[in-house]
Amino acid sequence: MNLQTIIELQTEFDKRHTAREPFYVPITSSNPRDLEHLIVCMLGELGEFANVLKKVVRGDVSYEQAEPQLHEELTDVFIYLIKVAGQSGVDLEARYLEKLKKNEIRFAQWKTQ
Repeated sequence: MNLQTIIELQTEFDKRHTAREPFYVPITSSNPRDLEHLIVCMLGELGEFANVLKKVVRGDVSYEQAEPQLHEELTDVFIYLIKVAGQSGVDLEARYLEKLKKNEIRFAQWKTQ
């Protein structure tokens, strides 16, 4: 399965569900607040990931004990990332490959082999 297929699955899921706000709204210049909402949600999930990791670093739980929750929170971050991409019309695969080429040039001096 590729990333575009995952985005399409999420979009189909979102279009079938609604709460006080619709789960799927195409992002345009007329609704930047919808994009802001998605970003705040994504950062909230990243904060939850960081909070679990903090407990590992602090020694409250072992990494192995926290690993399932870390995986779940990171997956939540990923879901919001693909929602942003899908609702904004960003081709993450193509953009990633473009950025990788730029980074190859940018970090060429650090290349080991």
